[in-house]
Amino acid sequence: MANMAEKWEELSGKNNWDGLLDDPLDVDLRRYIIQYGELAHVTYDTFISDPKSKNAGASRYSMENLLSRAGLDPLKYKVTKYFYATSSIPLPSAFLVKSLSREAWSKESNFMGYIAVATDEGKVSLGRRDIVIAWRGTIQTLEWVDDLEFALVKGTKIFGSSWLHFTPLLHHGFYNIYTSEDPKSRFNQTSARDQVLEEVKRLVEEYKHEEVSITVTGHSLGASLATLNAVDIAYNGINKSSSGKEFPVTAFVFASPKVGELLFQNAVSKLEHLHILRIHNVFDIVPAYPAIGYFDVGKVIMIDTTKSTYLKHHPLDPHTQHNLEGYLHGIDGTQGSGDFKLEVHRDLALVNRVWDILKDEYLVPGAWWIEKNKAMVQQKDGTWLLMDGEDYDL
Repeated sequence: MANMAEKWEELSGKNNWDGLLDDPLDVDLRRYIIQYGELAHVTYDTFISDPKSKNAGASRYSMENLLSRAGLDPLKYKVTKYFYATSSIPLPSAFLVKSLSREAWSKESNFMGYIAVATDEGKVSLGRRDIVIAWRGTIQTLEWVDDLEFALVKGTKIFGSSWLHFTPLLHHGFYNIYTSEDPKSRFNQTSARDQVLEEVKRLVEEYKHEEVSITVTGHSLGASLATLNAVDIAYNGINKSSSGKEFPVTAFVFASPKVGELLFQNAVSKLEHLHILRIHNVFDIVPAYPAIGYFDVGKVIMIDTTKSTYLKHHPLDPHTQHNLEGYLHGIDGTQGSGDFKLEVHRDLALVNRVWDILKDEYLVPGAWWIEKNKAMVQQKDGTWLLMDGEDYDL
């Protein structure tokens, strides 16, 4: 951690990760990426995806308890905001979960992520006051990729009506989730975009006299939204305080679909204070979508979990290749064209957190991350009720 604190600017892409992406991958960068991958995973750990629950689509845990309940150090970051998303167009059910209950907390919105800022203690170990924005991906399987319509729309809410006389085109579905409002929802009177930008502005101003970084992360759908968000922050100067200092913006995105066409790629390449690092498992199909008319942005690390000797022998299973824990395992051990060798030695039990991909010899149950009794709680009269959310002010 001391190494990472001293090297944080380099690890966040100040020099476009020159020399750190070579074979084998720099070990401090491995730790750094895993750290943000774990912060992204929290959005899955807390998300209530069962439509039978009145809390479906909400966060299971309160902001105060979120990081500790997800197994992370609660002293490093403090969660300051939850943000919510909706959509004004039809989207695959994997994007936004709807409760079947008449007592549903919301029929229009979903918890979409959180914003956290380094504590004073965390600032010491991180080397600066880090603002983290973590976007939630899709909980469900990969059918949503085939269900998507890959139409492109003008990204006017990010780029305005003209960028060198043309407005970059963005994926309609991703852009819609990022920018949609719904007057019927008390959680989306403003869009996810506006909720996030307002909080980042507040934190940038609060810590304007300190060394500050803004780090955006997400997996799958969350990676595409994190990409849009990071570009938005840098393009519109949300990373600039009233003192005039412009803070660096970095996106670590895992298994990200493409989000825009060539003009978007050109706009991103011109943003001096923005650095994007995509992590792509070589046989994962999601980063290949959409295939026509879309372009990648930023730098890429290719990992290959098929070379791992720790995983079961179904290496081309799309779920094995796509899940975030598998990605973090791949960052730990991928050696480029060489053998697979763990460098960070992240706990192997975590590989089976949400899927059964670890070899049986390691004696770790598959998909073991669940609430006790699937959140069914026995009442005083002996009956059982689904009580799957902490009592907090949504």
